[in-house]
Amino acid sequence: MERTHDAAIKIEPQAPQRALLIATFRAANGWWVFCVLVFAIKLLLLWLDPTPQLYMGDSASYLWTALTGWIPADRSYFYGYLVRWLAVWPHSFAPLLIVQALASGVTAIVFALICGRFFEISKSISFVFGLLCALDPLQLLWERYVMTETFSLFVYALVVYWSLAYLRDRRLWQLVVVQALSVLLIGFRMSYLLVVLACAILLPLIAFARCALPVLHNRSESRVSEPSALTTGLTHVMASIAVVFVMHGAYKCVNGLLTKREPAYLYSAGTHLVAVWAPALEPSDAMDLRFRDLIANGDQFKIHDLSLRNAQHFGKGFLIDRWTKIEKNRGRRERIARETAMNALHRRPLQIAELAVRTYLGYWSVGSIQRCAREDLGDGELTDEQVERIAEEFRFRTTKTVPTQPFSLSQRYFLAAWLYYFIVIVSPLTCAFATWLARERSFAFLLFAHALILLVVVTALSPQASIRYLHPLSFLTLLSIAICVDWLARRARPRGAQSTC
Repeated sequence: MERTHDAAIKIEPQAPQRALLIATFRAANGWWVFCVLVFAIKLLLLWLDPTPQLYMGDSASYLWTALTGWIPADRSYFYGYLVRWLAVWPHSFAPLLIVQALASGVTAIVFALICGRFFEISKSISFVFGLLCALDPLQLLWERYVMTETFSLFVYALVVYWSLAYLRDRRLWQLVVVQALSVLLIGFRMSYLLVVLACAILLPLIAFARCALPVLHNRSESRVSEPSALTTGLTHVMASIAVVFVMHGAYKCVNGLLTKREPAYLYSAGTHLVAVWAPALEPSDAMDLRFRDLIANGDQFKIHDLSLRNAQHFGKGFLIDRWTKIEKNRGRRERIARETAMNALHRRPLQIAELAVRTYLGYWSVGSIQRCAREDLGDGELTDEQVERIAEEFRFRTTKTVPTQPFSLSQRYFLAAWLYYFIVIVSPLTCAFATWLARERSFAFLLFAHALILLVVVTALSPQASIRYLHPLSFLTLLSIAICVDWLARRARPRGAQSTC
């Protein structure tokens, strides 16, 4: 009897451990099934829709970088080298499209990890929204294009993941990882620069403010005292600024070496801004008399027409084309344009804000959002020489007119999803709801900050409404909706049955 009793005592403590192992095994199996399902969906859709797509002239720029090493003055260039490795060397677009589909699948998996690890969303809801992320029309479309959107969103998802990890753990090395990924991000797509620079300061501030501000931290306990949090927080802010200064300085120096010019992020930011803000320009904004006279005669090329801002930058006979003919030195031309744009912003910020609002309102009708979606499929004409060069280098024969008819499967899906884009353009609002409902409000507040800054970029710094510009906002929109759905699910469950991922 004593031996039996002793054996029972030895076995009993193993029962909880066995239950824990079984639960862990099931959870791991669930994640493996989810990952396999995501990649299977991506590869199946690629098999159904394998045709490469071009968006001229962005795609032309990336192809030229891949073929010659040329660095564009008005966009990031990392993607061009990926095209060289994945398409030029194999002489086919197929490896590029396969890797883009897989990268998009990893983005969806990172999305589900963010849901479970940081927002404590239940496993089932995390998986459902991870699949929705994988089927996001904005993701699926650009997986087929020779465009940087897929890789830039993949890196952006990693930036969000490590930013949330830093908010949770407040480790300095995590902050360095975020900044390193951020440099990689702007190397793929410069439109993320504003959110990257803002969060270099905002991220450590949120991380340590959550210790002292109950509104940002739902739990009652605080892991560090307020004076200690303040001191450490300021240290992290200074460290973050220093890391940004070094890493971004290195990026600009490399860009300068490759282009044989002075270090800079881009070399046409001034001309871009002055074209986007052209309707708000006044002759007095220009310090250069020649540019002042050009603005004064702006009625000749409809400088105040909001719909022609893209033409003011790239069209023949418009603002930048005329300015290029007047000022031959590109460095001086760019400097004068940038100074003029900054003067307009300082003197008439409300007019610039009005332009942003009017751009935003350009999304708010069924006709305009459907038109924007069609325009995002690409337009323009290829020359016979370009068609032959693409056929020779990539064994892919495209038509001279872009896009071709009939539309591909992913293009039809993108056009049919126009109703979803109305949800995406109010992403700051959905992120604000998520901030109020999330278990950790500081985490959701970071999503809100990202959504707000990115929306400013796609309205104040863009010449027109474009669904393509909403690509990262769709990622944040799905995250915020997942948080709200999980809150509703927790409210509907009995108290004793609530569990998280």
